Amino acid sequence: MSSYSIKDLERISSMKAHTIRMWEQRYGLLEPERTDTNIRFYNDDQVKKLLNVCTLLDRGMKISRIGKLTKSEIASEIDKIIQASFQGDVNVEAIINQALIAITTYHVALFEELFANAVKRLGLKKTYTKILYPLLVRTGLMWVKDDLLPSQEHFLSNLIRQKLFAAVDALPLPEKPDQKWILFLNEEEDHEIGLLFAYYMARQMGQDVVYLGARVPLQDLTAVISDYKPTHVYSFFVRNQYDNQAETLLGSLRNNFPNLTICISGGDEKTKEIANKKGVILIETIENLTDILNSSNA
Repeated sequence: MSSYSIKDLERISSMKAHTIRMWEQRYGLLEPERTDTNIRFYNDDQVKKLLNVCTLLDRGMKISRIGKLTKSEIASEIDKIIQASFQGDVNVEAIINQALIAITTYHVALFEELFANAVKRLGLKKTYTKILYPLLVRTGLMWVKDDLLPSQEHFLSNLIRQKLFAAVDALPLPEKPDQKWILFLNEEEDHEIGLLFAYYMARQMGQDVVYLGARVPLQDLTAVISDYKPTHVYSFFVRNQYDNQAETLLGSLRNNFPNLTICISGGDEKTKEIANKKGVILIETIENLTDILNSSNA
């Protein structure tokens, strides 16, 4: 079981440390343990309870009332909020908080249940846009601030990767595709969740796709394009680009394959400027991607 300082709780929950301490003293909401040197620390159960308390506060419940709820009553209230979110309520903070609990405690069953319910009620597209993507953004920020262990971030990423690959595998093979896509990340990129979702979208809409994944050398990509002869290639830029990597990649693709439709997502302003100069399509929303996937079907 992990241990957390009051500062850890402050960062994970976005609630100020002095507020958390006041809740402890006034309502007994959390019960920290102490080290042999009398330093306070919290366990996984305390983190879960704090996130649940924050969820109830976000939905308008007074802290004085929350302080009187039993553990089972808090769980019941959280379940009500989650069900309301699945039924169309735009506030999905409760679901994201529960997913954070699953991630920080490596609780696979909880994540599986949340994901299955979300897909059942919302479909995979809305689950990705309303829950998974905001969750990835939040955990990414937490990781940068050292509020999330690398193992916890990898745990989440691999769970989502498994779900997206499974969703693609469940789709029928395209019968009459009018587009052929190659999806890849360059040699410095590892973050493929967005690319995987694009893979699912393209396959769902009946297009033929070769998915190359992360860290694809330019030489290998060029060989695949020459052999496969795609209509589109698509990549994501997540990391900062150094030594003119984006310009080298996009310039090489444009020079070697002048008739190819090149698409990218992400990237800093410099990368976007390079893309515009070289006639590369910037895909900034799922709707942009959907329009392109439909473009030759009209």
